[in-house]
Amino acid sequence: MEKGDHLISARTGYSHHGLYIGRNQVIHYSGSSFNRHERGVIEIVSLETFCQGNGYTVQTYPCRTYSRVASIERARSRLGEDWYNVLLNNCEHFVTWCIQGIHHSEQTSRLIDAITLSFVPACLIVVQLISMRGGYSTNGHQ
Repeated sequence: MEKGDHLISARTGYSHHGLYIGRNQVIHYSGSSFNRHERGVIEIVSLETFCQGNGYTVQTYPCRTYSRVASIERARSRLGEDWYNVLLNNCEHFVTWCIQGIHHSEQTSRLIDAITLSFVPACLIVVQLISMRGGYSTNGHQ
């Protein structure tokens, strides 16, 4: 493992992301937007605390926008930030921004795709059922 590595630690139903900064320390977005009383914050924790007993893998980047040193500097520039949002600003968004300079979460994208793929067919079924019942009119008459 090298300084500036993107670490991923499996959790139940999702994976947690952080940036390794050396000396067994990781910068990550802590907390959860599911707990309204606890605000997620970008902080430095031990590798053990980051992993919570789940181990980790390293996300590789064939081409990094920012060097390992610059990625760590970018992460440190956001220490203390507390704008965590599971869909819009999560731990994966943070680490991807540090390394690639883009605000992206593959987990969130997959979730949105799954919802869309479930929602659109359901809407089409509803439209089909309405049309089979004689249609729908906005003036109140069928």
